[in-house]
Amino acid sequence: MGYSEIEKLISMFGGFGVGAIFGGGIVYLFIKSYLSSYLSEKAKNLASKEDIALITDKVESVRSDYNHLLEEVKSNHQLKFAAVEREKNTKKEVYMEAVESITRTLNMITGFCSLNLSEEQIVSNMRSDAGKIAKIQVVGGKATVKAVTKFMAEVGKALLDLMLKRSQLVLRINSIHQYESLRDKAQQEIDRYISIMKNLNLQANTDQYLWDTLNRNIEFEQGQYDTHQVRLDELWGIQNMEHLEFTRECMDRFFEISMLLPSAVLAIRNELDLDIESEDYLDIYNKNIAEGKQIFGEFLHRLAKNNG
Repeated sequence: MGYSEIEKLISMFGGFGVGAIFGGGIVYLFIKSYLSSYLSEKAKNLASKEDIALITDKVESVRSDYNHLLEEVKSNHQLKFAAVEREKNTKKEVYMEAVESITRTLNMITGFCSLNLSEEQIVSNMRSDAGKIAKIQVVGGKATVKAVTKFMAEVGKALLDLMLKRSQLVLRINSIHQYESLRDKAQQEIDRYISIMKNLNLQANTDQYLWDTLNRNIEFEQGQYDTHQVRLDELWGIQNMEHLEFTRECMDRFFEISMLLPSAVLAIRNELDLDIESEDYLDIYNKNIAEGKQIFGEFLHRLAKNNG
C-alpha cells in the first residue's frame, strides 16, 4: 500500500467525524509501523534475490571458465600424447632399419671370409648401412647412442684389420687364377697338337720332320703345364692354410663384437617400451652365441682335418 492510498483512506475517515479520525489515526499508526517494517523486509528480500542472482552468475562464470580450462588441458594433453606417439613411431622406424643395418654390418665380418666378394661390394654395402645407423645419433637416447657408437667403432676397427689381411689372400688368389689360366692354355695347346696328330695319322702322313715338330711342341706345352701345376699346388697349399686361419680370425672377431650387441638392443627396447628382463635376454643371447661358437669350432676342426 502506497502513501497516496493511505492519504485517501484518512480523507475518507475524516468524512465520518472525530471518532472516525481517531480510529483512522490508530489505523494510520498501525499501518505506518507495519508498513515500514514490511517495506524494509521486502527490500532485504529483493537484495537477497539480487545477491543470489549475482552469485549464481559468478558460479556459472567460474564453471564456464573451469570447463574451458579443462578442455584446453585435455587438448594440450592430447597434443602432447600425439607428439610423443609420433616421436616413438619415428624412433621405431629408424631403429628397425638401423638394427637390420647393424646386423648386416656385423655379418660383413663373416662375409670377409669369402674372397669372391669384391671390395667395391663391401664398401657399397657399408656405405648404405652406415647412413641408416647414423640416424640413431639424431633420435636415440644417451644409452642407445653410447652402445651403438661403441659397437660401430669396434666393427670399423675389425673391418680395417681384416681388410689388410684379406688383401694378401685376394692377391694370392688372383695369382692362382693367372697360373690356372696359363696351365689351361698349355693343356689346350697339347689337345690341339694331339688332334693334329690324329688327323695326320688318318691321312697316313709319314713326314718325320712334321711328326718330330709336333712331338717337341707337345713336350714343351707339357713342361709348361707341369710347371704351372707345381706352382699352383704350392700356392694352394699356402692359400688354404692362411685362408683357414683368416676365417677363424674373422669368426673370432665376429663373436667378440657380437657381445656388444645386447647393450644396444636393450637400450632400443627400453626406449620403445618393449619390455624384457635384461637377464632373460642376455641368457638367451649368450646361449645362442655359445652354441654358434661350438658349431663353428667343430666345422673348422673337420675342415682342417680334411685339408691336412
